Amino acid sequence: MKYTYNARSETVMEKPSYRDAWHKSQFALIPVQTIFEPYYENGKSQRYGIHRKDGQPFTVAAIYEVARIQGEIIRSMSMLTINATNHPLMSQFHRSEDEKCSIVVIPETQRMDWLKCHYSEAMIFLSPMSDEFTAQSMPRQKHSTQTKLF
Repeated sequence: MKYTYNARSETVMEKPSYRDAWHKSQFALIPVQTIFEPYYENGKSQRYGIHRKDGQPFTVAAIYEVARIQGEIIRSMSMLTINATNHPLMSQFHRSEDEKCSIVVIPETQRMDWLKCHYSEAMIFLSPMSDEFTAQSMPRQKHSTQTKLF
């Protein structure tokens, strides 16, 4: 079993890690508040958070798989992505030479349709993020390794 996080919508139906889940229409939603992507400035990665402008949570399209490995049930999930080369916001992330991709946000009004759809209809849900999203620098918080004694 491979560790996978994102499944490219352009190849999800072909790749061994994803094709069974895709052809079984094992679609899921991942609720999130913010996703994080690297923004490169002067060759150095900066952590950016991408979220809705109104601060509300949203759902990301995913596929899931359930496997039995050495008698243990393992559940895994991968977010679906689409090409974002021409997306005004998402094209800014990752290294300039890297492929630009974006998560797929499923609007609230389409959530049940996504979860119940057949794989032959799924591509109609895989569209670019709307302009209701924004991004801002969100550096990781440094945690102290020292313990205070009282």
